Amino acid sequence: MKKIFLYVLACSSFSSFAQQSNNAQLYEDLQSIQVLGTVLHVAAHPDDESTHMLTWFAQEQHWEANYFSCTRGDGGQNLIGDEQGVPLGLLRTQELLAARKIDGAHQYFSQALDFGFSKSTDEALSTWNHELILSNLVWVIRKLQPDIIFTRFPPDARAGHGHHSASAALAIEAYAAAADPKRFPEQLSRGVQTWQAKRLLWNTFRFPGSANNTINENQFKIQIGNFLPALGVSTGELAALSRSQHKCQGFGFAADRGLTTEYFETLAGEAPKQQLWDGVSTSWSRIPGSESVETQLKEIIRSYQWEKPYASVKAMIALKKAIEALPKSTYQEKKLVQVKNWILKAAALYVAGTTQQSTIATGDTLNFKTEIILRSPLTLENVQVKVLQKDTTFTGKINSSRKLIWNAKIPVNQAYTQPYWLQKARNLGNFVVEDPMKIGQADVDPAVKVQLSFQLEGETFTIEKAIQQMFVDPVKGEIYQPIAITPKSVFSLSSQVLLLPIGSKASKSTLVNITAMSTISPGSVQIKNELGEILANISLEKGLKKGEKRSFGITFQESSLKETGKIHHQLSLAYTTERGNWIDSLELHSIEYAHIPTQRYFTGVGLDLIHSPIVSKGKRIGYIRGAGDKVPEALSQMGYQVDFLKESDLKLESLKKYDAIVTGIRAYNTEDYLGNAHPELMKYIENGGNYVVQYNTASFLGPMKAQMSPYPFQVGRSRITRENSQPEFLLASHAVLNQPNKISSEDFQGWVQERSIYLGESSDPHVEFPLGFTDPGEKLEKGNIAVAKYGKGRFIYTGLVFFRELPAAVPGAYRLFANLISNPNSK
Repeated sequence: MKKIFLYVLACSSFSSFAQQSNNAQLYEDLQSIQVLGTVLHVAAHPDDESTHMLTWFAQEQHWEANYFSCTRGDGGQNLIGDEQGVPLGLLRTQELLAARKIDGAHQYFSQALDFGFSKSTDEALSTWNHELILSNLVWVIRKLQPDIIFTRFPPDARAGHGHHSASAALAIEAYAAAADPKRFPEQLSRGVQTWQAKRLLWNTFRFPGSANNTINENQFKIQIGNFLPALGVSTGELAALSRSQHKCQGFGFAADRGLTTEYFETLAGEAPKQQLWDGVSTSWSRIPGSESVETQLKEIIRSYQWEKPYASVKAMIALKKAIEALPKSTYQEKKLVQVKNWILKAAALYVAGTTQQSTIATGDTLNFKTEIILRSPLTLENVQVKVLQKDTTFTGKINSSRKLIWNAKIPVNQAYTQPYWLQKARNLGNFVVEDPMKIGQADVDPAVKVQLSFQLEGETFTIEKAIQQMFVDPVKGEIYQPIAITPKSVFSLSSQVLLLPIGSKASKSTLVNITAMSTISPGSVQIKNELGEILANISLEKGLKKGEKRSFGITFQESSLKETGKIHHQLSLAYTTERGNWIDSLELHSIEYAHIPTQRYFTGVGLDLIHSPIVSKGKRIGYIRGAGDKVPEALSQMGYQVDFLKESDLKLESLKKYDAIVTGIRAYNTEDYLGNAHPELMKYIENGGNYVVQYNTASFLGPMKAQMSPYPFQVGRSRITRENSQPEFLLASHAVLNQPNKISSEDFQGWVQERSIYLGESSDPHVEFPLGFTDPGEKLEKGNIAVAKYGKGRFIYTGLVFFRELPAAVPGAYRLFANLISNPNSK
């Protein structure tokens, strides 16, 4: 159940610790089987969770600990790459699962989409679909039957984010709704029952670096962080390792090695007086007729041999049978899973299915190896292995190992490997999930699984394992990654946005890059749009070999475009071949980082043409990379040569050839060298340069590395969350609103997710704020664009989310960004 020993080993210099910690973990898991307590933690995003409390419940108290995150974090920012939106949600999901492997808790999600920062509970709930997300949480409560539910946030403005407060409001509603048979009655036909938790608590907080303190000494409090002798670490150390898995959010965390105090406020139910679980039975006595089970388990724990875990297998099988004889209940099912997993670990049974292939197309043959290795004196009998439509049986006893290299064909109608929450087009604020049994599920379903059944000590067991790609890295050794089932071909575009300004008479091309995921026989392929119009005819005289990549250009003439604004094409490939005809319409994406398994997912292939009056000035841009964005591609579409600058390039002599220097998002959070470069950048401005800084964060998680402006200037925490907020032109004649494009309110139509984040602030008279926005019920915010003339040039800071709008092909965002980067001094 808990898998912390591998992570503890990573922190140890003693190679002998692996076997010791494994057997120690088995002993700890025996303790967990003794405890029948379940806790559910509720918050809004990955990294919101109270990791210390989850670790304390799971590792010290041996409860089943669970975290329900309303969203997968799709709307956040990214400190380590350029993934945004759904890809970021996939990355953060895996970081959260990595955290749970360390702290020992389990992970659940709702269908809610993280649509970016929200300033109110009402906005969050209405965007998500209040009733839908409430039903998700009620389902998980009824499924898990937690004794205690606790939130990370309060249901009001103290939460600091509309998603945060909404998660608490949902928890309060769900606490009562889960016990009401009139609420979501359809769930009761799917194997769950109504459930009333004992209490609902709020784990109050005082976050580091924040003035928002919600704790007081009148609240119920406990001390946590004890040292765990069997594991050789404290719960605080494990919590820090868990917390530090949230790498894309910059949540590396220092360990608490001593005791810390946690505070709680009761939101519903009976307030605790002595323990958090006052009034809750956590022993087997809560299941009628389980006295013998408890007696058997205590004897197994008493006689456990650390050096011979397998010596307890026979007794544990007897325990399994005794539990099976009890009346069916949620706890009976949970404990049977725990006992089964414990037996197989104690027997030192290794089961794996591996392949050298990372992807496999439908209709193709998957070559793989299955391994069954028993590393204890026990034996297996009647072993049967199944993969897809094939199976094999080993006769006699297995007391060592069996390895089998074989293959199976992927059915032509097999579903592609797509995260279940992405299989249908999503709504504005939530993912569409058609299978109600998947609600709450954290991870992607494996593409292909090995099914193993066998007898151990006369008892029949079944196991399912995902077939994984296994390869050997010369530095890291064995690497295991998920595999994916794909279409026969996938394709992508070299540019997903083509800028064709009105009247330019320009022509722009994009390459259609086709990858054959399977052998494609001779024939032809047509590139079509959603209207069935043929954009290109391509001959495949020799077909395509598996893995072969071919690129074909499609060109668009500005003079032939009849529509204006953003013109969208949804593309597909229509094949006519000697061996059949079909249509492929998907792009395969991969998210690859060393700290998570490779994530693959599919999207449709869209091309946006921007046919608008867009004028830019200048020819050459120097770009300082930050945390990662796709703004440079947009600059190239605008006709600029984009050079990526390194620290050594930030000297006046090198900089003065550029019409503008632009920093990527969060550059001042991620690049220490910008502090040393400040004097040279200011000389560049003084000599007539145009320096444009995109948003940076201002918090203890993302401190500013250096001064950025020639005058006193700060980055604040204000933001405009409504993407349809109307602009106020505070300095209507200002150059950035008029040259070379005259900006109007129409340029702010069609924006996505939000207007601006981390706005600029300054009281210095040199700093001008030409543009303002207002969120409902709030004051005007004017720090969306800050401009300061200095010498012959100018400094510009913008919190406007160009990093979202330019890849989304918003014409007005291109026009406004062209004004910011167009140097008035350029010819």
